[in-house]
Amino acid sequence: MAIKTEGIIVRANGKTVGCLSAIGAINLSRDKTEKKCLDTGEIRTILDVIKTGDLDIETDYDPTDAAGHDELETVFDAGSEFEFEIELSDKGSSNGTKFTWSKAVVSALEINPDSDGEVGIKFTVAPGGKPTVTAAA
Repeated sequence: MAIKTEGIIVRANGKTVGCLSAIGAINLSRDKTEKKCLDTGEIRTILDVIKTGDLDIETDYDPTDAAGHDELETVFDAGSEFEFEIELSDKGSSNGTKFTWSKAVVSALEINPDSDGEVGIKFTVAPGGKPTVTAAA
């Protein structure tokens, strides 16, 4: 049975990042290399490690009310790794399903006023490898 979710929470080093307006899909992939055996002609497939594609995160920008924004800006400025978490709202009792990466980096940051006069902020997070998935409890 599929889970239903009505909301998503994003955290940077445990700090919640504002009100999300958009987030990319969690895209897992791995590279593969095919090698041909010169003796038999047999082709072997070698699989690389699982990695997660970059995630584009968009939120409203309020520099006075966003501990998570501050954390994302801090790790972006420092170029440091951080713990990145996405929590779905499929809550059983205390939390929803969580996807956690321990060595994410912020590779881009954009602050942009849009056409209706609201200022938004967009981060690109490179989560790294495969996430740790914790089911809702």
